[in-house]
Formats: sequence, C-alpha cells, structure tokens
Amino acid sequence: MSLEVLNTTGTLLTVLIVATAAIAALVQLRHLRAGNQITALLTIGDRFQDSGFRDALYAINHGLAQAMNDEVFRTYIESRLRGFAMPNVPPEYIALNQAATLVGNFYEQCGNLVKNGVVDETLFLDQYCNSAVGTWKRLEPYMAFMRAVTNDIGLWDNFEFLTVRAREFLRKYPTTYPKGVPRIEIENRWPIPARSD
Repeated sequence: MSLEVLNTTGTLLTVLIVATAAIAALVQLRHLRAGNQITALLTIGDRFQDSGFRDALYAINHGLAQAMNDEVFRTYIESRLRGFAMPNVPPEYIALNQAATLVGNFYEQCGNLVKNGVVDETLFLDQYCNSAVGTWKRLEPYMAFMRAVTNDIGLWDNFEFLTVRAREFLRKYPTTYPKGVPRIEIENRWPIPARSD
C-alpha cells in the first residue's frame, strides 16, 4: 500500500472519529438540557406547593379585590412605591401587599425563564397555563395601579408575557389531553344544582 493511500485513509478515519465525537457531544447536550428542564420544572412545582406561596395565593384570591377598592390600601401602595412616609394601615394590608408581591414576582421569574428558553414554554404552559392566566386576572388591577403610580410599563412584564403566551396556549389547546387517546368514561353521582350568579 502506498503512503498516499495510508495518508488518505488516516485522514478519513480522523474525520469520521471527530464527526462521531461531535454527534455524541450533541446527544449529551440534549440529555443535559432535558435534565435541566426536569430540574427547573420540579423546582417550580415545589414552589407552587410551598405553604407560604399557597397562603399568599389565598390572600390575593380572597382579599385583594376588596382592598383595591379602599383608598387607604391604595395610598399605602403608592407611598411604598414612591418612598413617601407610610400611612398607618391594618396589618392585613401589609400582609396582602407582601402576598401580592410574592406571587407577582414568582410569575415574573417564571416568565423570564420561559422567555429566555431556560424552561421549555410548552412544558411549562401544559402544566401551569390556567394558573398563570387566573393569577394575572386577580393581580391585574393591583398591577395596573402600580404601573400608573410608577409610570413603568415594564413592571412584571415577564409575567405579562407569560400570561399572553398562556392565553394563546389555551386558545390553541383547550385541553392538553392527547388526540386519538381514548378517554375514561367517568360519571358524577352528585347532581349540580343550577346557580344564578
């Protein structure tokens, strides 16, 4: 065998080995990314189950709308945002503001992770789209007031982005149950009375 044939064969084998290593590296990166996605989603899920977060959600679900109608609460929020002297307010208003801030900041972080591809959008929305949309709806008057006070439309803009994407996801997928997979027939044994809300 000539030296040229050996040289060419060696070069081709080197290229083949490098290509194989590159493919293996891509596969490993994909697995690493999947592992990171799982870790991130489990961490987010843990946060949703945290008692402090659940208590904060309960507080905004059952008290924020009423508090926003109270000028004392709005003055407290405005004073806090503008660095003015804080008015005397009931401790419940302080706790309610802290709850709204905790929940809003959490969704802001989730929106940032989704927007920047750290967490896969479809995976997140498949699990939490209803929660994001519902929480936005309850926090929207509070947020609108804060944006007006600060003249900052960027306040919780990642939360806003997440909500827009969640609404689109819900329009596109009214159910996330896979098409073509049979459903289990379930029957409710307790009649639902008609309500006139």
